[in-house]
Amino acid sequence: MPTCINESSGLAKAWQENYYWTINDSGGNTELYMIGEQGRVFDTLLVNDSRNIDWEDLTKDDKGNIYVGDFGNNGQNRKDLTIYKFRNGKTEKITFHYADQDHFPAKDKIFDCEAFFWYGGKLYLFSKDWTRKHQTQLYSLPDKAGDYALLPEQNIFLKSPITSADVSPNGREFALLSYGKIYVFEILDGKIDFSKPKSCIKIGRNQMESIAYVNDTDFVMTNEQRKIYRVNKTTRQ
Repeated sequence: MPTCINESSGLAKAWQENYYWTINDSGGNTELYMIGEQGRVFDTLLVNDSRNIDWEDLTKDDKGNIYVGDFGNNGQNRKDLTIYKFRNGKTEKITFHYADQDHFPAKDKIFDCEAFFWYGGKLYLFSKDWTRKHQTQLYSLPDKAGDYALLPEQNIFLKSPITSADVSPNGREFALLSYGKIYVFEILDGKIDFSKPKSCIKIGRNQMESIAYVNDTDFVMTNEQRKIYRVNKTTRQ
């Protein structure tokens, strides 16, 4: 990818086939970049009325709204966690805090999030556990503007921190990306099943930061070294 995308940190499908929106990580411009699978930039959109404190992931709903997750919290001390809901030049703010965080910065480094997706009117967030326990927490909140207090709903032990997430086009599964693996989970009868992954794909592609489904069998991923990859669940290439 070009140097204007120096730290790709999220992916969401654009309206054209095989094109995707991406963003830069903390301190970057408040812009969405449309890229093709060869990494070239085809369009740029300004996200009005927003700030890039620590943008970490992107997702999109079935009405065309794009959600930008400004919820990176490496220092465990943020009180301004925000998701921007953007469409046609209009931006709404969804703010939240962790209801069980009592100290700023937190004593345990478990109040960071870099991954989320939209599904069925809700936003599902997955924590990035900086401790040795590697317990990924699942949170959810409505996709509407407001201020929300979040408590973990489910958790699971994964061997590496989670950096991005996406849901399949057919709505039957979702994927979590880590630096070395893609974990695939089922969605059963419209409910997120976070009890255990149904499959795991090993990837050795540097610091992977974003993932999006191309279709029900393929993924696109980017890393902080400005590389873009396509992965097939069958061939694993």
